[in-house]
Amino acid sequence: MRTEYKIPIITIILAVLNVLVYFYIEMKGSSYDSEFMIQMGAIYEPLVVENHEYYRLITHFFLHFGFDHLINNMVSLLVLGYALENVIGRTRYAVIYFLSGILAGVSSIVYNVFVTGEYTVSCGASGAIYGLMGALLVLLIWGNRGHRSSEVPRYLVFIGLSLYSGIQDTSIDNAAHIGGFIAGILICLIMTRKKRMEVSYES
Repeated sequence: MRTEYKIPIITIILAVLNVLVYFYIEMKGSSYDSEFMIQMGAIYEPLVVENHEYYRLITHFFLHFGFDHLINNMVSLLVLGYALENVIGRTRYAVIYFLSGILAGVSSIVYNVFVTGEYTVSCGASGAIYGLMGALLVLLIWGNRGHRSSEVPRYLVFIGLSLYSGIQDTSIDNAAHIGGFIAGILICLIMTRKKRMEVSYES
């Protein structure tokens, strides 16, 4: 079933909010200042685990370390939003985005507390965006009845390269990326379990 194209409103709202928050941060301080970013709502494990400041699991994915970090994430968000929002619907899209972002934050905290034993300051929309990537993978594989999309192999290579790039750069919170990606897959599977959506993409 080909859905009539609509403007991806939720995607645009999310992108605008991220940009507005970034400029607000820069007016009040610096997005490169870790202590200031903690004050603004970034994830810092002791504050979430010990002080129970769980709101950081949401606020962190509206914050970015610098303009390049913001632009890279917003370009990815707009591309994925164009591909996904009109297909799965605004409500499902928003649920996947927010739950993936939250679970990406949880994954980051669990990894840093129990694996590395190091406290880090973490923020960015990439965990939520990886959730959208996971959801898109589900739709590419199961969205077309009776056959798999020819886009899947290329998309898997892209995902693999993205994750590999994150592993190579120690400044990137790859635990959040992986956590968000898995969350997006699982949430999309749950949402589409009873009613498989037939999706048609044009290259």
